[in-house]
Amino acid sequence: MQIQILTTTGGMEDSCKYLGINRTCSLICCMFWIFSPAEGNTISQVVGTKVTLPCKNESKLGQLTWKMNEDILFTYNPKIHLHKSSKALNLSISMSMSERQMYALVIERVQKSHTANYTCEISTSNGIESQRWELIITEREEAGHMDKLVIAVAAVVPCVCLLTFALAFIILQRVCKKRAEDQEQEEDIYENCLEGQRRGFNQPHHNKPWAH
Repeated sequence: MQIQILTTTGGMEDSCKYLGINRTCSLICCMFWIFSPAEGNTISQVVGTKVTLPCKNESKLGQLTWKMNEDILFTYNPKIHLHKSSKALNLSISMSMSERQMYALVIERVQKSHTANYTCEISTSNGIESQRWELIITEREEAGHMDKLVIAVAAVVPCVCLLTFALAFIILQRVCKKRAEDQEQEEDIYENCLEGQRRGFNQPHHNKPWAH
């Protein structure tokens, strides 16, 4: 019976370690997911520079639409000529039809008025695909401050992640240790009960003499 109890203890400790490792890995994956960049593309440029927003397509094109926020800039259908909106004309935005940059949105000299969310919607036989871009245009001084902010965030986030992982690992170790100690106490009580029962069975029984 004692050997069976020790085997159970080892199984509990192994299970605790296994659960601790799994929880730590899950926490690490969650933290990487939280701090990893979200889907989509963000581009930050300085006023006066050239910006190109690509729109990739690997299927047979039915129709293509470029939008700035919710306003349509371009509509292209292979069977119909390219349609350019008045907003694209006013903002000096063009769409490339060259083989190297097919369907890309091109802004030769960006201004702060070009700051917006851009969406390229492609209709194919497989359905509608969307590619989104967030374009942020800043002045040169603002760009310098933004670069410093990005560097600071890039330095702080890994440190926070490491501290979080270390704290989670320490907590899991303490929980496993506490469970193992509780299990050992329960086994000691159980063994004492068994020992008491064995002693009770081994003691001689004295029968009282019959009264005449």
